Amino acid sequence: MRDGRADVLEDLSGEVHDDERSLRVVRLLAMYLVGIWVVALTAVALGADAVGDLLAAQGKLFFLAGLVLVLVVRGAGTRDDRASWWCFAAAVASYLGGAAAYEFYYRGLDVQPRPSWSDVAFLGFFPLAFAAFLLLLRGRVRKLTANMWLDVLVTGCTAAAVAAAAGIGAQLQSADGGVLGVATAMLYPIGDLLLLSLIAGGLVLIGRGAGPGWWWVTAALTLFVVTDTVYAYQLTHGSYTVGGPLDIAWGLAFVCCGMAATQRTPRRTAVRADGSGVLLIPGSCALTALALLFIGYLATGDPVAGAFALLAVVAALARTALTFRDVRALADSRRQARTDELTGLPNRRSVFEALATTDIRLAAGDRIAVLVLDLDRFKEINDSLGHAVGDALLAQVGPRLRAELRAEDVLARLGGDEFVVLAHDLDAEEARLLGERLRTRLQHPFAFSGMGLSVDASVGVAIGPDESLSAVELLQLADLAMYSAKTTRSGVAVYDEERDGHGRHRLEDVAQLRQAIERDELVLHYQPKLALPTGAVEGVEALVRWQHPTRGLLYPDAFIDLAESAGLMAPLTNRVVDMALAQCRAWADLGRRLTMAVNVSPSNLVDEAFPDQVRALLSRYDLPAESLVLEVTESLLMEDRERAVRVLGRLRDEGVGVAIDDYGTGYSSLAYLASLPVTELKLDRTFVGAMTGSPRAESIVTSTLQLAHALGLVLVAEGAEDQETVDALTLLGCDVVQGYHLSRPLPAEALWSWLEDRALVDAG
Repeated sequence: MRDGRADVLEDLSGEVHDDERSLRVVRLLAMYLVGIWVVALTAVALGADAVGDLLAAQGKLFFLAGLVLVLVVRGAGTRDDRASWWCFAAAVASYLGGAAAYEFYYRGLDVQPRPSWSDVAFLGFFPLAFAAFLLLLRGRVRKLTANMWLDVLVTGCTAAAVAAAAGIGAQLQSADGGVLGVATAMLYPIGDLLLLSLIAGGLVLIGRGAGPGWWWVTAALTLFVVTDTVYAYQLTHGSYTVGGPLDIAWGLAFVCCGMAATQRTPRRTAVRADGSGVLLIPGSCALTALALLFIGYLATGDPVAGAFALLAVVAALARTALTFRDVRALADSRRQARTDELTGLPNRRSVFEALATTDIRLAAGDRIAVLVLDLDRFKEINDSLGHAVGDALLAQVGPRLRAELRAEDVLARLGGDEFVVLAHDLDAEEARLLGERLRTRLQHPFAFSGMGLSVDASVGVAIGPDESLSAVELLQLADLAMYSAKTTRSGVAVYDEERDGHGRHRLEDVAQLRQAIERDELVLHYQPKLALPTGAVEGVEALVRWQHPTRGLLYPDAFIDLAESAGLMAPLTNRVVDMALAQCRAWADLGRRLTMAVNVSPSNLVDEAFPDQVRALLSRYDLPAESLVLEVTESLLMEDRERAVRVLGRLRDEGVGVAIDDYGTGYSSLAYLASLPVTELKLDRTFVGAMTGSPRAESIVTSTLQLAHALGLVLVAEGAEDQETVDALTLLGCDVVQGYHLSRPLPAEALWSWLEDRALVDAG
């Protein structure tokens, strides 16, 4: 997995093409070298001594030089593992230097020194190769833990113990090569064992997803262990011959190294084995070591005591395994509490735990990018294909997104079809490009039972500490940016204070509005409605206001949209109906009965319990159903017409009036006038205000009035701002007028005074 900001900015397709080109070159070179080696081996097998001499001398140097070139080209073709491949090339080059020194100098000497400078160059292979494999491992493991080092130590010590038990150490010590010669000879198999131990530990950490390259390296090191051990024995006993089977075996080991370079490195490796798998290497090594100790004890001590000691240690290992099983069960419970069951990703709880730790890095000035992804039109997939398909799709989203992320990046599911990514060391532009790549990944069709299903996503991005020092707030800002991306269909949007700043305090405003509903901070103003045939005020319309504790009196345009988006319209409307009917009851007790008109929200129209709530309120205030008129807009009726008809029909059956508000500005379909239980039409002020100066507007008012009367409906003309308009409506036969000419909306006490004054004027 890739690290660094430059890797994040690099175009994915360009990287894949570069890697493919380098692999083609590497494979051609490797095939050429392997072909030379196979031809040489065939010639040796057939007894061609001259070719065998060439293989042992200059031919081997040519082969090693070609292998160095292969490794250099392989490293040049990848950004992820370039340092590791070049370090491995340096290791082979060191070995090449030793081979060249031997061929061009030491081989011609009558007495070859042991050790020599060739040995120094040969042994230089091991630390460089160890560093190369360590770098390769670091690119796939987030952290080299103490457990890994212990696995390496246990494996290496066990392998060395097996080698000693096989008699290699005793044979080397009994040789006639001198102390330095023997020590030098032993360094070769020891170095091989250390390298093999590192690879074994790495395979345990990475798992089966390590790729074939790791297994080719393992095969190479296994050959090195065998050949170097035999070489050390032959060297100390004076039986080693140049150009023999050992040289062929070394060549095959280097061929395996070259084959490792021809393999594509997986972009993502498997997670380290969990459960009992992590005990496989240390457990096997422990049992092997116990067997060696027991064999040694049988040779020198009491076999009964040795047997009991062996049983005691085996029982202790079994007890350790049981303890591990209990600990693993606890770990599984903890993991399940922090893991989404459907996708296997971290869940919301894990996200907020990660955010809490991220605050420390934000305070230190580290750059953190938070990306929120929401699948577009996912509800349509659930509704049309079923939730089983939707769940299967969500399960495939995680692996798609993870393929574009680094090992240290956090990917989690917030809930539903919403995912979040926490990425470090990215600025706004880099995070935006990452969001585009994530969208591109999701746009590739998902396969379900032979059917391709395409989805898209909207991505919101917020960057800390630029926008906030709180990771939780960054999540909120990314969510706001995501809604902006969804609204504008831009795909990816980075949080912008000017565009999204109003939503930054949205949660606080929602909480305050919810408290306003509960703490009676809502107040009603009432606008009178004049019945033209009688000249009397027979009803009022209740209009809600918010008496904000710090911002003063707020009109509906300041909080209605907030209530709609936050799901508060239903409780707000219920509260308004309650307050309006309470006031209607108070006026009735004072001797004035007025009808009360109240606007209804979409949430109420789709709520099957709303008619029962209205009936209960009318009963509480002992008011007839005819006292209440519910006003709905045309657009609301069109959202869920079938359910709206059902809910309004029940209200109308109770006797509650139903008015179509803002008539003429919406869909204005005659079909719903025939099917809905409507009692009033409220003609929009746009037509009423222009009727005295526009014959076309006057014609619309006239025709609408005739339609209403033909259907047996009451026509209410709102927006009557002057006496001329009122007179014109009176001549046309309009039923009710409402507007500023009559009165502005007033608080209950002011409206009562207005009604009293009007009654005195009428009486005069």
